[in-house]
Amino acid sequence: MMIAAKTRRKVLSAALGGLLGLGISFTAMPVPQAHADIMGAILAGVQGAAAYAQVDKALNYYNNSEEGRQALMASYQKKLGVNYDEDLNEQLSSMMSNLTHAIGAVDPTIYNKPYIYFINNDESFNAFCSLGHVMSVNTGMYSMTSNPDEIAVVLLHEMGHGQKDHVAAGTRKKMRVAVAAGVVSGAAGGGMTDLALDILVNQIDNVSITKTDEWQADNLALTYLLHSNYNPGATAAMWQRVMDKSKSEASSFVGEIFSPSDHPTNQQRRDNYASRLSDLSGGNVSCEDGVVKVSGKEFVRPAAYGDMSAKERSYFVLGNLAAAYLHQQNLQPATADGNVVYLGNQPVMSCTANDPGAAELAEKLNTLKSSKPATVPSRELKKQAEAAPKKK
Repeated sequence: MMIAAKTRRKVLSAALGGLLGLGISFTAMPVPQAHADIMGAILAGVQGAAAYAQVDKALNYYNNSEEGRQALMASYQKKLGVNYDEDLNEQLSSMMSNLTHAIGAVDPTIYNKPYIYFINNDESFNAFCSLGHVMSVNTGMYSMTSNPDEIAVVLLHEMGHGQKDHVAAGTRKKMRVAVAAGVVSGAAGGGMTDLALDILVNQIDNVSITKTDEWQADNLALTYLLHSNYNPGATAAMWQRVMDKSKSEASSFVGEIFSPSDHPTNQQRRDNYASRLSDLSGGNVSCEDGVVKVSGKEFVRPAAYGDMSAKERSYFVLGNLAAAYLHQQNLQPATADGNVVYLGNQPVMSCTANDPGAAELAEKLNTLKSSKPATVPSRELKKQAEAAPKKK
């Protein structure tokens, strides 16, 4: 895999007044100029409750009407460019179909507003979800990782924002504050329209996607991933990879795009996922500092392989073991088939030349594993339940 070595660069015009953030914290984007102009025109000259109603009407148009959704995506495509690479687009289309079904198993409302998406030409590491379930993936995402499991984590994080309407809620809040402050009342003409647009787009580094929103999107990503064929350990592995690359390729990561007070840190996100994976195994499996433990004892310390660090690999092993316990495959014996270790029918690890042999690890796993069904803690069950839409 290639490592992106480009610094943060501007990819939106002055009208958008901001940057697409690096993937250190996946972000959601505000409404672009062509459509925010309409919003500004609606707001100009209206006051109080009438202004609030017009804000909601404009947001509803771009968030829920097909005409508005398509217009929004066309505007992003014009601003950001489109990457037509056939292989990447085919992969993204297949993944979005799979992930839609995964989310649908938890939240069937996704079928009421299917995601529309494209790959843009920006070479920084990021993806975003805007109003209307309009999504875009930066070309730079594929320089950071070509692993479909890790890409799925990024996509599901953004879809988590979309499912919970974080962007609409954040944008509505900002516009209502502006109305209350009087900055869009009693004025007419382009000046007030421009001011409303400025409020919308010039705070892109803080678009009211709160720390709570980020945690919810992170947790939803794992919940959704569990209903797919992707390795749930990719959640922690993705953030470990970001941490690894931010150290080895410092020029690709220009500090903290978002203040730690506004968003969880990379380490916090990785550790949250590692803790949740351990919970899913009933506490039978854990991972720390590159060591995977079963029943509290060391099972394996995977070696680095290719451009994947030992720690990154360890989280994939953790994910496979957590899945095995979750689906009660730990009640079956561990076996080796060639260089692959299995627990029941769940693949656990593909051994490389620098790892212990598969047969040795299978034998060790049989001595360590619990042969009782895993009990998932209530806090994990609560997070799973919170992923479902609330009944009205």
